Amino acid sequence: MPNPLLNALVRPLLLIALTSCTITVNAQEEIAKAEFVVEVDPYYSNVGYNIPLTAKPIPTITSDSEVVIYRELIKDSLIPRFMTLEASAYPMPILGTYLKTHQRGLYDSGEIGGSGINLIESLTAGFQEPWALSAFFGNVAKLRRPGTDGGGDNYGYTGYLLNIGAKHIKNNTMIDDDWYEVEWKIKGKLDYPGRKLSWSLRGGTKVHSNPDVNDIYYLAASRSHTEVNLPFLGWLENASVETRLHFLQRDGKPVRAELIAGKKFPMPKFSIVPTLSAGFIWNSPDEYSGLLRDATGNRLTFILRPSFEF
Repeated sequence: MPNPLLNALVRPLLLIALTSCTITVNAQEEIAKAEFVVEVDPYYSNVGYNIPLTAKPIPTITSDSEVVIYRELIKDSLIPRFMTLEASAYPMPILGTYLKTHQRGLYDSGEIGGSGINLIESLTAGFQEPWALSAFFGNVAKLRRPGTDGGGDNYGYTGYLLNIGAKHIKNNTMIDDDWYEVEWKIKGKLDYPGRKLSWSLRGGTKVHSNPDVNDIYYLAASRSHTEVNLPFLGWLENASVETRLHFLQRDGKPVRAELIAGKKFPMPKFSIVPTLSAGFIWNSPDEYSGLLRDATGNRLTFILRPSFEF
């Protein structure tokens, strides 16, 4: 049966998308061209479509300073000039739920002694949904380092985001839950040969149709920097960090905290950058209600994410 919550959210998004696409196609030769953006990552992969909402084309910010980039992205962000439609999926969290449901023996073999740590859970945890559909309204800018011609699809975004989905993940178990979230965010990336920088700052609210998944407010931030010409063990750079905090809507109580830090080890001769990230997720039993509430108290999940950059 169609869910009324999803129908109420999806239909306006589809109407906006179709209307905007029609306007853009008719005007793109004179104004700005709509563009597809694709990102592939084992934890977060997405396809986005940037659509101009005004006569102004996507501007370019040319700077090496993060402060300058933030300032220019935030400028005039109260009046959206672009829309981005995005479909995203989270491969590793999806794999974790599949293994726990359909390959339970293999999943349980990841238990490390009596430590309470499951290696498969540590490798696949971190997202509370398997996929999402998004509509972003705000400013989009191309980012360029001084002295370059752009070097690829480097974009920055500032504005308002609406996400919707139909599933929730709790401890690598898929749960039926039609949800939506609204947030303000600023994010971007610079990707050039030998140097990569990405960041994200956001805050918002998430509402669930499943009564056992409590509604929350959240704050989140992340930054990742890679530079292959720096020393192999240069600790202050070639690093990443992600943080996220959840608070109950009803009383502001903190119910979830995430901290994941990563170290990158550049290998210029092989054109790869091995990365090892580790951290934890803390959950309060009050994050859930009813049958989903954990009776054992607070829960701490160890996170481990080995990966490579090319």
